[in-house]
Amino acid sequence: MFGSPSRPIGRLFGIPIEVNSSWFLVFFLVSLGLATSYFPQALPELPGTAHAALAFATALAFFASIVIHELAHSLVARAGGLKVRRVTLFMFGGVSQMEEEPKSPLRELLMALAGPMTSFALGGIGLAALTAFGSAMPDALRVPLEYLTFINFSVGAFNLLPGFPLDGGRVLRSILWGLSKDILKATRWATRTGQAIGLSLVAIAVYGVLRGQIDAIWLAVMGWFISLLASNAYAQQVVRSRLAAIRLSEAMSSPVVTVPADTPLAEVAEAYVLGGRHSRYPVVAEGRVVGLVDLASVRSVPRDAWLQTTVGDVAMHDLSSVVAAPEASVESVLPQLEPDGPGAVLVVEGGRLAGIVTRADVIRLLRERPAQP
Repeated sequence: MFGSPSRPIGRLFGIPIEVNSSWFLVFFLVSLGLATSYFPQALPELPGTAHAALAFATALAFFASIVIHELAHSLVARAGGLKVRRVTLFMFGGVSQMEEEPKSPLRELLMALAGPMTSFALGGIGLAALTAFGSAMPDALRVPLEYLTFINFSVGAFNLLPGFPLDGGRVLRSILWGLSKDILKATRWATRTGQAIGLSLVAIAVYGVLRGQIDAIWLAVMGWFISLLASNAYAQQVVRSRLAAIRLSEAMSSPVVTVPADTPLAEVAEAYVLGGRHSRYPVVAEGRVVGLVDLASVRSVPRDAWLQTTVGDVAMHDLSSVVAAPEASVESVLPQLEPDGPGAVLVVEGGRLAGIVTRADVIRLLRERPAQP
């Protein structure tokens, strides 16, 4: 999604937290701006080392508030039955990555509002603390708290702008979705407002740069990013809507090529995984499917052990998450086809393996069935 690698830094409430490499640049720039401009102006009596320490701590607190904002989205989504993959910090803030989209307008509304309301709550806590204790606080505590209070209110307000993919855009989509009963139409209008907001930010940035405000370049980058994400979001929804109307029986590969459980990995690698059509195959023993094998499973075994290791030894044996009925929609199994998921769905009819669906099958189907104008 971000075009650069992310690394895990921990888990909160069981949800993995990752940091994209682009975040380090922004963290550095935020810290630098605080250390060389904001704190020297607000706290001129402190030495430069104190400004740098305060800047580092304040930047950490700022991005911690972004994590809390995204966790609010994730926890509400999880309460509604959605699976949360991770929360990722990146150049422009953070994002909660779900395995699937909300299934109802109300669920999307609640999930979208959770983040901004949490940012407003953090800002409210800061404002209450400043009101009650600000006069008694040392300046080195009061000034960073003022900054964080302002930032959290700003984050909440900005995210409520009614343009997809901002939280306000999701609120708009949920309302339009509820009124029209058509998620594709709702997404089209919400993403159009997102593109309009993004282009407006670019125009404001150009005006600012022409007036000598070089920092406005960041506004242009953010506007371009919002506009791009809005366009991509609509394209993805078009695909999801197409796949929602297609049954697995129309997309599956059949008859299914299976691998006997006692086949050595050396043979599997050459004849199936590398020389076959798919990268994943059902594993059978005594006439029934007992697992699923993929290239990663084969590669996990040292090559010099391939002759002594069978496919049954390395196959995934818990198939509960990869079995579906032929009348299920392709859209409903997309989470299982993601790169970090099982990667395949076994289509079972009447207790019999009728077919298999992989990402390659879905891509082939989309190519064979062009979108209707």
